[in-house]
Amino acid sequence: MKNVFLILLVLYTGFAQQSKAQGVMENNGKVFHLHPSEKDYNYAQAYRSGNLLFISGTVGGGTMDEAMERVYKTLELTLKKYNLDFTHVIKENLYTLDMEASKKSMAIRKKYYGTHSPAATWLQISRLFEEQSVLEVELIAEIKKTE
Repeated sequence: MKNVFLILLVLYTGFAQQSKAQGVMENNGKVFHLHPSEKDYNYAQAYRSGNLLFISGTVGGGTMDEAMERVYKTLELTLKKYNLDFTHVIKENLYTLDMEASKKSMAIRKKYYGTHSPAATWLQISRLFEEQSVLEVELIAEIKKTE
């Protein structure tokens, strides 16, 4: 009986952690918090205003390939919370510690955008908020496409 209880506890904990990682939508779908601690900083992963969705800088560490994959997977998750995908993105800002490594990892980015080409600005900078991060990407998406 103890083993069954332990298995159920582990499964529940796993599901609870997974749901936390999926984020929390607030204010009638306007604000999305990827992690509960974002509220402590008055920070939101995404904020909807009218027909636009503003997605905060999403960071990744490790090798540039690892960072690129993590960042775009997280951005994809955020877009999905609003029933959107990368074809809704109209503007992207990419900040990197190593532009040459980022260029070599662009196939990962392209996997998410496909043939869609949003306006984009890519900058090499000296440091990001989290010291272990090597890449940060922020997006603006159009909720209802106007074309």
